[in-house]
Amino acid sequence: MILLATGALVVAAVAACGGSQTASGSSGGSASAEAPATSQDQAGAAGGGQPATAKAPQNGGACKAADLKAALGSKQEVPTDVQGQLGAAGTHYKADLVWTNHSGHSCTMQGFGGVDVVGPSQGADHATFSLPRMGDTPAVVKLAAGGTAHTTITYIDPSGAQPASQSGRLWTPTHLSVTPPNETAHLSVPWTLGTPFYQDAEAGIAAAGISSVTAGS
Repeated sequence: MILLATGALVVAAVAACGGSQTASGSSGGSASAEAPATSQDQAGAAGGGQPATAKAPQNGGACKAADLKAALGSKQEVPTDVQGQLGAAGTHYKADLVWTNHSGHSCTMQGFGGVDVVGPSQGADHATFSLPRMGDTPAVVKLAAGGTAHTTITYIDPSGAQPASQSGRLWTPTHLSVTPPNETAHLSVPWTLGTPFYQDAEAGIAAAGISSVTAGS
């Protein structure tokens, strides 16, 4: 009876061991039976389990002064009646202040920038004139990296319209101090147009104006 009981225990132990190996083997068999991983799955696993996606281009929001460089284009004479609000005297011109996005991302401009015309002071007279806004309904202008927009400046050259006694007082700017819309930082732009600029130094105003920012250059 003791031998039979011992034999039964041995058989039970062997059966238990065999069952454990079968479960382990079954688990291994299930893993080997799975479909082989695809290249997309492997790429996902290599990327932390997330599928690879193309990086969206960065949008910098509103253009900052640091995103832009500014320069004056060439001047173009226009009929007096085109900008009659400036007065009838002198020769009327317009020139574009060109904004170029030199950052590595796109940005937007909307509204009127600030344009101050700066030149030599004449005694106690003003040396800086802030140009008023003229017309236009501002639109949103998107500048891709390297893209351009412009502000049109209209002004009067009083040469030939002043009495000869005052011709020596013609005022020629040295540069512009310009600010992008909704910004406070400014950029300095040389006055490359070569013409005098009509201003009333005593009143601190100039016969000139600016448009809102427009696409292109």
